[in-house]
Amino acid sequence: MVDVKKIIKENDLVISNSEEYKDKEIVIIKSCEEFLKWFMSDKSLFDKKIGFILDDDGTVKKIEILYEFLKYYLSVKSKFDLKMNDYNDLFVKGYSNKFLEEALNQFVSSNKGGKFLRASLIAMGYNSFKKDDDYLPLGLALEIFQTSILIHDDIIDKADKRRGLDTIPIKYQKLYSDKVKGNDDFDIKRKDLGNSMALCLGDLGFYLALQVIVKNYRNNKNLDRVLEYYNDVAIKTCEGEMVDVILPFYEEYFGCEDDIESHVMEIYRLKTAWYSVVGPYCLGAILGGCDEEKVHKLEDALLGLGIAFQIKDDLLGIYGDETHIGKSITSDVSEFKQTILYAYTVNTSYKDELLKYYGKNIDVSLMDKVRDIFDKSGAREYANKTMDKLFKQSFQSILDLDFLDIKNKKILLGFAEYLRVRSK
Repeated sequence: MVDVKKIIKENDLVISNSEEYKDKEIVIIKSCEEFLKWFMSDKSLFDKKIGFILDDDGTVKKIEILYEFLKYYLSVKSKFDLKMNDYNDLFVKGYSNKFLEEALNQFVSSNKGGKFLRASLIAMGYNSFKKDDDYLPLGLALEIFQTSILIHDDIIDKADKRRGLDTIPIKYQKLYSDKVKGNDDFDIKRKDLGNSMALCLGDLGFYLALQVIVKNYRNNKNLDRVLEYYNDVAIKTCEGEMVDVILPFYEEYFGCEDDIESHVMEIYRLKTAWYSVVGPYCLGAILGGCDEEKVHKLEDALLGLGIAFQIKDDLLGIYGDETHIGKSITSDVSEFKQTILYAYTVNTSYKDELLKYYGKNIDVSLMDKVRDIFDKSGAREYANKTMDKLFKQSFQSILDLDFLDIKNKKILLGFAEYLRVRSK
């Protein structure tokens, strides 16, 4: 029997999923989902030492590795936050031209408020082989790249908001909202200006990111490998985005592909798995001196995790809470987004029923009908089973990485569990 009093004496908080230990000093947590919500709702818990009463079915053990990741993540995120502020200050200094100064201020305003998950993966990969914090510039470079592709994404998606703020095109339209002279085509040209400046700033951000890498690692023996891998990840991301852009248009106006799911999975692999999971972790590992053979093993272990991450995103995009996911729950439907849910349903008898709503600017009140179609067709069940299988395979693949020590393996497993149970 666990000596609960001893644990309480040694720790600020104790987690249990058993009513047997119910006490005012013990928090009863029954799942990883509950733990994530509880922990992230009170960041002061980051400074506390949390103990765990282990159970027989492994639930609390999963919570424990999730906690190991969250501690690591919040620790490195605070470092990235501070360092990014320094870089943002540098970006806006030294411009005598008022238009360039104005533009860089717009970029910097978009280069804030990120979650730094990709940067944290770079830190995780690096710290698996080295224990210092020389990963910081590389992590920030990838976040600057992320800001840049999101600026371009906002043009493609005609988005008004990003991270709760106006997008660059909207910022410029507001910045130049009151003309003092000119013709009646002002509103059209003002919109064109916003999109054009966003394109320019996105392009600029790509090179600012490269500049950060070269300036900080010019004497690092792994620089050539880092740059080659960084460019390869960027190329894969662009390839995935191109398929993601053209596929809905082709599907809507030129007929259904025979195997739509294969195209969807290619998007998941290139645009999400490589860019959001595999690439960042392996970039950090390469900077830390990981050899090619181990990098390939990491890629194989993490690719399925990245695909599962995207399936989770698609499920949240339809079934999630709009206040949590940070975007409209109708956007995937109105944008005719090609997802595993759509790909499955159009190959069932519910295709025509779905197309009454899919690709239309529906309001929230009609989302229950779309959800009902995905449920009846079996698409939701299929997506969940596919995702769960990928997560399970990924957990085992991570466990099989014999060159990672137990501490780094726990953090990586905790990250995988975080992706599995997140609600946004």
